Amino acid sequence: MAIKQKSTEQKSKLIEVLTTEYKWENLLLGILATLSGALALMIISGNSLLQINADFPILGQGNNGLIFAWVLFAISLFGLILVIYPFFLPALPELKKITWPTLPKFIDHGVRVVIFLFILTGIILIFNILIARLLVGWIL
Repeated sequence: MAIKQKSTEQKSKLIEVLTTEYKWENLLLGILATLSGALALMIISGNSLLQINADFPILGQGNNGLIFAWVLFAISLFGLILVIYPFFLPALPELKKITWPTLPKFIDHGVRVVIFLFILTGIILIFNILIARLLVGWIL
């Protein structure tokens, strides 16, 4: 009696490494993307703290430093999108379930919010004036 052997597919180690999710990779990518974006914006803005010297090879010649900064900024934005996207992915089906208010209800609720904000701002302003007068009268 012959024993059948299962045919096993050889998986590429590269594909296996690239598809494996590691625990801290998104956090590290988010931190690195934020830092690289901040550095790129500092170079783009011409901040005196971070400038590329004219004698620096390749980047110091002409507009190469500015081009490098814009490319770095685009890469950092792409990295931030890759980090943030998985958090919003489960929310998309939930957004489709929402029933949005009609225009009259929307205006009614908006007016109520604005009126509430005016009343709350007035109350805080009155308390602020009273406390300021009491403190000035008490201290002086």
